[in-house]
Amino acid sequence: MNRKIYYWKLRGSEMQLGERTLIMGVLNITPDSFSDGGRFNDPDRAYARALELEEQGADIIDIGAESTKPGSRRITADEEWQRLVPVLKRLRGNLRAPLSLDTYKSEIAERALEYGVEIFNDPSGLTFDPNLAKVAANGNAGLILNHMRGQPETWAKLPPMQDPVGMIARELEATASRARHAGVERGRIVIDPGLGFGKRREQNAEILAHLKQLAGLDYPILVGPSRKSFLAQPSENGTLFATAAAVTAAVLNGAHIVRVHDVMEMRVVVQVAEEIARAAAPKLLPHAEDRPVVRAHTRTGPNFEAERPRPPRPPIARPPAVRPPVSLPPIANRPVEQPILRAALPETPRGKAPESRLPRPPYPDRDKRDGSRPPVARPFAPRRPADKAGPPPRGRDFRPGQGGGAEKPRFQPKGPKRPFVRDDRPARPRDRDDVRSRPSGFKPPGFKPSGPKRTFERGADSRVGRPPGRPDRGSGPRSGQTRGDRPGSGPSGPPKRPFRKRP
Repeated sequence: MNRKIYYWKLRGSEMQLGERTLIMGVLNITPDSFSDGGRFNDPDRAYARALELEEQGADIIDIGAESTKPGSRRITADEEWQRLVPVLKRLRGNLRAPLSLDTYKSEIAERALEYGVEIFNDPSGLTFDPNLAKVAANGNAGLILNHMRGQPETWAKLPPMQDPVGMIARELEATASRARHAGVERGRIVIDPGLGFGKRREQNAEILAHLKQLAGLDYPILVGPSRKSFLAQPSENGTLFATAAAVTAAVLNGAHIVRVHDVMEMRVVVQVAEEIARAAAPKLLPHAEDRPVVRAHTRTGPNFEAERPRPPRPPIARPPAVRPPVSLPPIANRPVEQPILRAALPETPRGKAPESRLPRPPYPDRDKRDGSRPPVARPFAPRRPADKAGPPPRGRDFRPGQGGGAEKPRFQPKGPKRPFVRDDRPARPRDRDDVRSRPSGFKPPGFKPSGPKRTFERGADSRVGRPPGRPDRGSGPRSGQTRGDRPGSGPSGPPKRPFRKRP
């Protein structure tokens, strides 16, 4: 169950609260109680009833000599003590269950300490007599603080509460703080929301529904719904069933103690409610070491064996393979690397691409893989002598900034040159008339020159080799005229126009 465990300190013992719900049996020795008034006024009957409640399963016996029902009147301390003392004398030393006294008077509580009372149940929550906390602190008794609004005579006139659970929590916290200032230890205090003490019917149901909010005060919780007016039914059995429903709700919502009149019937109700509460609680899976394991060959037979499994081994972490460092001889003793000579490639048939060249040998002084080059030490060129002074040479070897005509030596690559691979394919036979095979000045037979080049002169026939006066080819009115006969042609034509440059 999702409920905190407490150890309630009493005068001569200590009770564990929270592992299971404890039952407090009610014994009223008053003539005007709302449920059993006048039935146990006789000390002998009260004594017999107390023993009966203990046999039925009550963990605590609560005795009350003054009624706190709605509209009841207050009695004096002497009258209350006269009802109480005969029963206390009979019960002293005859009960195994702790004895609780339902009273708010400090003088009654101080007298009851001599008769073995270990718990004081204050229905007023220290509002009627605050000195009760000092009596409980001096007697090392347990203290139950009940929440009450006003007095029983004025409950019917009280307005409804806006926030019942919040108001009850704040007032109970203040009451517990006053008790602790009076000297009561925290481990001796139990709180009670006070169902029916100045609350209306719907407010009591709200308190039961939100009972878990009171757990924030960090005190054990006691709930007394038995035979309250908001549960009253026309028949006695109906009221009993209504009480059972309220008790179930109290157990499911975290009550540590329930205060009831019918112990035998409510004991069964509490047991069923606890089973439901345990089933509703989240279950934690056991660890692998705590789970029993049954081997297959011993599942049936006398050699049944349950053993704890071995914890799973972590994966084997193999160290990465580390290669041993390569020890190189000193630089002075290293052999000089010989350049790799490339052999001639085999003859490739015509129409096919030649085979790829051999891989480039690793020259240490050439370009590196990252594109950088090693530094090259270049000697400075000597200055030109004075007798050979003149303009500095120009070209690819000229480096500006060197005065006196300093020359930069040409670049000489280091290392052997790459061998040139020549294609050894046979030469293609050439034709007779191939121009590339003719010597200079060769003229093939039957060659006829086309004559001198044609020149153009203005005013004369520009066609060399044509007889003068030959008519031009073509048609039209001028087709039969010669160039000399054309107007504006020849020496008799108009003078030449002077040449003028364009603007």
